[in-house]
Amino acid sequence: MFEIFGHLWQGAVYSVTLPNIVAIIIGYAIGVVAGAIPGVMAVTAMVLILPFTFTLDPLFAIALLMGCYKGGAYAGSITATLFNIPGTPEAAATALDSYPMAQSGQQKRALEIALWASVIGGTISNLLLIFTAPPLSAVALRLGPAEIAALILFSLTAVITLLGDSRIEIWKGFISIVLGLMLAIVGLDNMSASRRYVFGLEDLDNGIPFVLTIIALLALSEILVQAGRISQLSSQNSTAKEIKLLPYSFSQRLADLKFCLKDLIRSSFVGSLLGALPGIGATTTAFVCYGEARRSAGKTSEFGKGDARGIAAPEAGNNAVAASSLIPLVTLGIPGSVAAAVMYGAFMIQGMIPGPMLMQEHPEMIYGLFVLLLMIDFIGAFVVALPFIQVVRSIFKNLDYSLFFPAVVVCCVVGVYAEEFNVFNLKLFIVLGGAGYLMRKAGFSIPPFILAFILGPILERNTRTALLLSDGTPAIFWQSPVALVLIILSVASLVWALWRKAKSQGSELVVPQELKH
Repeated sequence: MFEIFGHLWQGAVYSVTLPNIVAIIIGYAIGVVAGAIPGVMAVTAMVLILPFTFTLDPLFAIALLMGCYKGGAYAGSITATLFNIPGTPEAAATALDSYPMAQSGQQKRALEIALWASVIGGTISNLLLIFTAPPLSAVALRLGPAEIAALILFSLTAVITLLGDSRIEIWKGFISIVLGLMLAIVGLDNMSASRRYVFGLEDLDNGIPFVLTIIALLALSEILVQAGRISQLSSQNSTAKEIKLLPYSFSQRLADLKFCLKDLIRSSFVGSLLGALPGIGATTTAFVCYGEARRSAGKTSEFGKGDARGIAAPEAGNNAVAASSLIPLVTLGIPGSVAAAVMYGAFMIQGMIPGPMLMQEHPEMIYGLFVLLLMIDFIGAFVVALPFIQVVRSIFKNLDYSLFFPAVVVCCVVGVYAEEFNVFNLKLFIVLGGAGYLMRKAGFSIPPFILAFILGPILERNTRTALLLSDGTPAIFWQSPVALVLIILSVASLVWALWRKAKSQGSELVVPQELKH
């Protein structure tokens, strides 16, 4: 315990500088704007920023990206509250009560409840990350290639089973995982140097670029989907009613905090737990937290009509995911979410390999990151978010989406080209973006595809290393108790999910299909 506090002090000395604080403010501001605009999201902004972090100081770059992520995690609730248009998928749960509250003239109350719930959820998750990462990292150092391969297999099957509400969705998730793994092995074999699935194109020898894939599948495909909804978004903004705003006093704030405290703490821990499991994501977590808050409140509650707990619970939960999704990244080298996958790329760009050795080789960097995470929630909330929500209504009410989305596409193209200055990458960007669009329209989930693409090389490398150690016999996977248990859990969870009855028609809190991308 004292050793952790000593490392935190060293991390604070290393990270608390004026440039890093400026990076937090800039990143949080970008995230707030991106998260508040339907269809853009903070992850899109992160992948656009990522190519430009090559020449930045490591902690400056990480503070910029994490500030962006944290800002977007809150900002989705802004348009969800004002216009009933969730800026991010996870904000759909918040809108169930924040929009009715706003319609009654309590816009300021709804936005501030969402804000301090985000701060509390994020802070609790940050503390859990700080105190659980070191022991988990020490345990991870004892895992061999067979255990790591089995763990990744379990993570991928967990993604399939937890995101599926019906058998068809589970099969679609399985197909997305397989396609992601196939895309991950394109290029030269690291061991034999033989070409795999390059179809004679030398530009593919180095594989599919990570940043290009993320931007194409997340940003371009999402913009193509949202482009078909421009008229709907514009009409909803233009018809927003002018509502008489009610004041929100300090005594009301204290009363709301006391009223929501139990749900805030519970949702923060639930969000931290679910966020640490690779692939679950903030959307599922937000609906789980909302459902649990509604269940515990009883039938006499005002849920769905403007209950403060219906805002606080999902916001605390989805913001807790932001830090806890970094737990498997810094301890095992496995991204816990798409945003964590972007952070994985940021670490790699800076010459640091995420995993258990990261805390051994760069302790000042990791503990500096922990200190910055604690600062981001408070600095971002009080320096950026509070002033922003005072003017946000007029900004988004008059936003011309027909001009905005093309500007985002231009930023995507610049980001892709700036990574390697290769025209072939632009062609590949268009192809992958189109493929992502078709996947979304067909109901396939993009995050499992991306996580499989990221984890695929790690899975292959550890599997082949384990087989080399055992002279080619797969017995190594069941001779290790840890690997055997993980493989059994993987198979059991998949079999259980396939036989599970679909519950989507009978549940009130099912995540809509269009929100699962």
